[in-house]
This record gives sequence, structure tokens and C-alpha cells, in this order.
Amino acid sequence: MKIRFLSGILLSALSGILILLSFPPYGIWPLAWIGLIPCLIAQYRFFPVKWSSLAPALAILFWLGPFLARLFGSEFGPVFEYLGVWIALLIFFLQKERKFIESTEYRWFILQGVTGWVGFEMVRVSFIPLVATSGFIGYTQSTQPWVIQPVSIFGIFGLDLVILLVNFSLAQGLLVWFDRQWKPSHAVSVNGIAARRWGIITGFILVAWIGLSVIILLSFPKDTPKVRVATVRPGFALPAHRDSVSNSQVRFDKFAIQIREAASKGAQIIYSPEMLFNFNPQAEYTEQFRMLARETGAYLFITYTVSAEGEPWRNESVMLSPAGNFSAVYGKNHTWGIGEPTTPTAGNFVVYDTPLGKLAGLICHDANYTDIARKLSYRGARIIAAPYCEFGGFGEQAWNNVLFRAVENRTAFILSGTNTVSAIINPDGTVVALNTDIKGSDTILVGNINAGPDHAPYTKLGDIMGWVSLAGMIFFIVFQIIEQHNKHPSRV
Repeated sequence: MKIRFLSGILLSALSGILILLSFPPYGIWPLAWIGLIPCLIAQYRFFPVKWSSLAPALAILFWLGPFLARLFGSEFGPVFEYLGVWIALLIFFLQKERKFIESTEYRWFILQGVTGWVGFEMVRVSFIPLVATSGFIGYTQSTQPWVIQPVSIFGIFGLDLVILLVNFSLAQGLLVWFDRQWKPSHAVSVNGIAARRWGIITGFILVAWIGLSVIILLSFPKDTPKVRVATVRPGFALPAHRDSVSNSQVRFDKFAIQIREAASKGAQIIYSPEMLFNFNPQAEYTEQFRMLARETGAYLFITYTVSAEGEPWRNESVMLSPAGNFSAVYGKNHTWGIGEPTTPTAGNFVVYDTPLGKLAGLICHDANYTDIARKLSYRGARIIAAPYCEFGGFGEQAWNNVLFRAVENRTAFILSGTNTVSAIINPDGTVVALNTDIKGSDTILVGNINAGPDHAPYTKLGDIMGWVSLAGMIFFIVFQIIEQHNKHPSRV
């Protein structure tokens, strides 16, 4: 019994480690397709019923513990640095699904597990703003364009469902095999015919998903006009409003040097990281910016904050044309929810019509949600700016999140990080250029991108698969309560 319990602990920890390794900076993407299996075997065969919640708790601890600690660092304090530990404790005390699964003889093992996981992803996007979509299991596939194209129809939630379906289906099959070898006396058997049926269904869905992905990838227009873009990183470690060393003139001079260098390499559109200046370029340094745009003949995406006393906080970006005309302002929509005020200009989803195509921009955390990129794409944007100011280890994950916004909407993205990440990404998810230098050194990335085809189906459909999963999660919560009442009416 002790050996079995210890084995359950080891298997659960193994699941957490496998999932952790599937994410950047490790990026061993195939592990995401099998990472949950050891935990599920431990939960249903190695732990007794009253200890079964220890399996998912340990898996979460070994995955989200280091993942979130690295993501948030110490900037938001111990609550978020150790968020994975708190989640693991909640899972241990609240997760009681094994009794339900066994009482219904595993009929709902796969559907309950898959919709519960993805349904909760939908919950945290809506109610945990600091996390949003970070850590979605589908993000592990960002380096595999041949796998991820159907998200342009089903969104990231659709890919998450497929990955989890594979995990749960394989686990169910292994439970059948395990029972034939060493079935514990306390365990309820899994129906082999049902497991085989689910295996066939899962195999069909996986083949269909990958087949569709390859077809979409091969059918991308080959004659789409190329646009040469650049993203600059001047090397200022802090956002302008917190930088007491480099004043506005120093920042502008460095910015101008990099803009000229990018333009000399043929860049037609040039992007900057979030909060590069602490003034409105339409009110200060205005003529200098205009002269720089005219000199280089490039469209400039300029980011800034306004934090002057007596004025509302603003985190915005604006596009400056080669003719010296400023566009309408875009204000950051999604804040982190901790001490970050709302920008008054939020809610204006502006798209700029230029000879190079329809351009737009979002800011930082906006890209960790699915809605902003979708709204801009729906309005016709074919190239979208994504300036960031990273904290902790977020830069390691940011380009994955942005890459999926590109594929979902078949829209090119240019990610401009302050310290750790910059990327130029095609609408099919292929990476034209990527820099993840964690030292925050000066960087200029230049590359040719496809401006993107017309709207992807996802742009109009939205997160349907997420909402379906949430409905499934709620259904099974209610179902479990009813099932418990029917079997133990005196306990309800």
C-alpha cells in the first residue's frame, strides 16, 4: 500500500513536470499531448478514493508552481509568486470528482474531464485578469504551424479541447490495460468497449484536425503582397514614467537613431515597445517626430503614457504617417487589475487605412485576451502592433500568446518588447524574426511579412468552443450534485 501511494505521488509529480517542460523556455511541445496521463492513472488507480485529489494537486504544484513563479517573479508580491501553490491547495481540498466518475462507471470520464479543464480556462479569462489566457495548454504548440491552423476556425479553446481529449482518451485506455494486469480491489473497472470507442473517436478527431491544419497551411495565398516591417528596442529597462535616469530627450534621440537604422534596412512600418515615452507626441516633440517620419518615409507606431498631475492616466499608442499626420489614438483596454488605472480612450478599436494595408495596434495585456485582436481584425486590420512592457518571466510566454492571436484571425503581428521579447509573426503563425534576449539589450528586428488574407472564420465565430466547454463544466457540476443527492440524500 505504501509503495502504491508513493508511486502515485511520483506519477502525479511527473505529470506536472511534463506539462511544465512543454511550455517555453523548454518548448518540448509533444509532452503536452501525454502530460496528464500519469496524473490520471495515479488519481484513479494508485491513490485511495479519499486521497485521489492529491494527484491533480501535485500535478498543478509541479507545473503551475514554477511556471507562475517564473511568470510573475516577485513584482506582484508572494500572493502571485506562489499562486501555483495556492491553486494546488484549493484543488486538493475541493476536487472530489472521482466518486462521481466511479459511481457513473466512467461514462463521463472524458467529457467531464475535458470540459471541466477548458471550461475553467474560460472562467479565468473572465474573472482572473492578471492571468487571462497565460498557461493555456494549446500555447505549447506555437512552434508547429502544421498543427495549429484550425484555431482560425475554433480558436485556442478548440486546440485545448483536442489536446485534452487525447490525454484523457489515452488515459482511459491505459486504465483498461492496467485493470487487466493489476486491478486494485477498491477500483471500479473501466468498460473496455467504451474506451475503445473513445479511442476511435479521438483518433478520428486528431487526424481530422491535423489534416485540416495542413490543408489550411498549404492553401495560404502565396502571392500576398509583402510588407517590410521592423520593431525597435531602445534598451530602456523601465517604462518612461518610472525612469528617473533617461529623460525624454535621451529617449527620443535613441528612438530616432533606431528608426533611421530600421528605415535604412527598408522598413516601411516601424514599431516601438510599450510606454516608450511619458508624454503625448501630439503635444510634445511633435515636429521632431514629424520630421523623423518624413525623413525615413516610414509609418511609425509610437507608444506613450501620460501621467502628469491633474490628468487621467493614459497608456496609448498612435500611428504617424510619412506625411506627418497623426492617426486616432488607441488606448489599452485590458489592465492587469492591480494598481493599473483604466485608460479613458479604451474602447476605440481604430484601424488605419494606408497604402500598405489596414494597420492597427493593441497594447500589452490586450493580446493575452482573444477579444481585442478579433475586434480589430473584424474591422479589417491585416497587420497589428503588440507592444509590451514585460515583468518577471512574462516575455518568455508573450510571443506564444501573440502568435495565436495571429493565427486565430489570419493577421500578421509585430510584438515589441521592452526587455525580453520581440517578434515578427506571419498570419499563419510562422515566425519571421524572434529575439528573446533576456538581458534587454538594444535590438532591431526587420523582416518581410504577408499582410494576411481576408477574415478568418474565428474572427466572426469568436470563442464558441470556450463557451460550450463552460456550459459542459456547469452541467457536470450540477450533475454531480444531483448524483450525490440520489445516492446519499441525507448528506445534501
